[in-house]
Amino acid sequence: MIDKYIKDELLKRKLNAEKIADENLKRALKDEEFKVLYSKFKQLQIDCAKAQVYNKNFDETVLKIAEKKLVEKLKKLNLTLDSLQPKYMCTNCNDTGIFKNSECSCVNKIKSTFLLKKCGLNFVPHTFEDCNFSIFDSPKLIENFYEKMKKWCNTPTRIKNIVVSGKSGVGKSFLLECMLSELIKEKKYVVYTTAFSLSQNLLKYHTTFDKTKEEIISPYLNCDVLIIDDLGSEPIYKNVSEEYLYLILNQRIFDQKSVIISTNLTLQEIQNRYGERVFSRIISKNFSKIFNIENSDLRLKK
Repeated sequence: MIDKYIKDELLKRKLNAEKIADENLKRALKDEEFKVLYSKFKQLQIDCAKAQVYNKNFDETVLKIAEKKLVEKLKKLNLTLDSLQPKYMCTNCNDTGIFKNSECSCVNKIKSTFLLKKCGLNFVPHTFEDCNFSIFDSPKLIENFYEKMKKWCNTPTRIKNIVVSGKSGVGKSFLLECMLSELIKEKKYVVYTTAFSLSQNLLKYHTTFDKTKEEIISPYLNCDVLIIDDLGSEPIYKNVSEEYLYLILNQRIFDQKSVIISTNLTLQEIQNRYGERVFSRIISKNFSKIFNIENSDLRLKK
C-alpha cells in the first residue's frame, strides 16, 4: 500500500512539473519571433555539445548572445528561461525517487506524510518556531529543554528513547508535534501515533491472518523514529497490548532506532500497567532519557 502511494505521488509530482513547463513553452511558441529565437538557441546548444564531444572549437559567445535575446523576449511574454524547464519538487532526484543509484531522501518525507494520514492525523503539526515560553512558570528552563529536544532531532546521539511524562495540559503533545516537524524536516521516516490508535492496530494485527498482517506492524518497526503520544490512555487487551508493545520496543532497541513517548503516568504506574518487560524497554538506562513536567516546571528524573 505505502509503496504504491509513494510511486503514485512521485509520478504525480513529476508529471505536474513537466506539464507546467510544457504549457509555458507552448504558450511562448505561439509568438513567431520567439519561435525563431528558440529554434536558433536550441540548434546552437546542439552544436556546442557536438563540439565538446569531438574536441572542436566553438564560439560560446554566439550561444550567450542567442540566450540573452531569448531571455529578453521571454520577459516580454512574462516568462523566464527557467519556466520552460520542469520545476521538480525534489532537485536531487527530479521526482523519480532515485538519487545516486539509491532511494532519495525525499521518499522518507512522502512516507511520513502517508503514515500521518493513515493514522488519522490530518493536521499540520506545530513547529519549534511556534513556541511561546512565556506561558510557563519557568520559561527559561522550558526553553532550554525545547532547545535540547530540537538538538536531539538534528544530531545523532547515543540516547535513542525520549520519555516525557506529566499531567494533562502541560504541553507534552505540543512538544511531540514540534519534534515530529523537526524530524520530517531532517527527512527522517517518522511514524506518529496516539497510544489509542497503536492499541487498535495491535489488536487488528493479532486478529489478522492474511498477507496484510505484516503491513500493520511493519511501520512501527521500520521507521527511523516512532512517536507514541499519550501512552496509558489506551485500552489494554489481554495477550495483545503488553506482548506486541514489548515486541516493538525490544526490536527497535536491537535495531538502535528511536522512540519518543509522552505519558500522564508515573514510572511506577508504567511498570504496574505494562509489566516489568515493557517497563525495562521504555526505561532503559543505556538508551533512554526520562523527563517530567510538573506545573509547567521541568525536572529531569534521576
